[in-house]
Amino acid sequence: MHARTNITSAVRYPPAVSRDRAFTFRWFYARHHARRFEWMREQIASRHKRSISIIELGCYDARSLSYVPVDVHRYMGLDAGWQSGWNGETPFGLEAGLIRLKDNESFEARKSNSPQDIEQIKETFDIALVLETFEYLDPPALEPYIAALAEKVSDSGCLLTTMPNEKGLPLLAKALGAKLAGIHRSEYTATEFVHAVLGQLDRVPRGIHGRKGFDYGHIARLLAKYFPVLELQGVGLMKLPPHLSTNIGIVASKRPVARTTEPPIAPKERR
Repeated sequence: MHARTNITSAVRYPPAVSRDRAFTFRWFYARHHARRFEWMREQIASRHKRSISIIELGCYDARSLSYVPVDVHRYMGLDAGWQSGWNGETPFGLEAGLIRLKDNESFEARKSNSPQDIEQIKETFDIALVLETFEYLDPPALEPYIAALAEKVSDSGCLLTTMPNEKGLPLLAKALGAKLAGIHRSEYTATEFVHAVLGQLDRVPRGIHGRKGFDYGHIARLLAKYFPVLELQGVGLMKLPPHLSTNIGIVASKRPVARTTEPPIAPKERR
């Protein structure tokens, strides 16, 4: 039996890459992750609403609120709390979100591990946010979560979601960039990695609570069952079409959404 080669050990850190250059790679990687929030801000700003209500799946520390360019009169964040707790006296994850929102009675964060938690909510929202979260859900739970969220989005609202592009050239670029920056990513065998780069995700086993084998096309097909209007966009450091972008943004609506180029009213300061 041949040993299974891990692609993360097959790619060595180039000796010519200095510490300063590694820092630069880490800076770009951080900018890459910030793009999800900037994309969300752009999408909300392009709509007519000057005050909105938000439900967010995978809210973590509710930092998305810092990027919303209009007033938020209601916010409900849901998170499984997998990466949550305290580092000494400093909270992180859901714990940080609970503290951030505790002084606003219209804002709340809840620990949630099931789509039934969404089904039990007795209100609807203008915006549903799912930023880099679908890839961490168990595959059988994806459609129940999407169906539950669709019930909580108003007819004039939309769902905004971002997710990784784990196939083709974007995957290759991210794997090399992460290796150069010393950042851990989902582990592939060499064969699995080749299949993923070739777009053959049916030959790549899904990672548990991770990005490996994740197909954004599958999410788009599930969303289309509950939201008749879909728009796929590239979300990355450069303006690229979705199939060439490192991350994907999807705007899912029940009907076409009117947009505006007028600047929104500045929101009230949130701490």
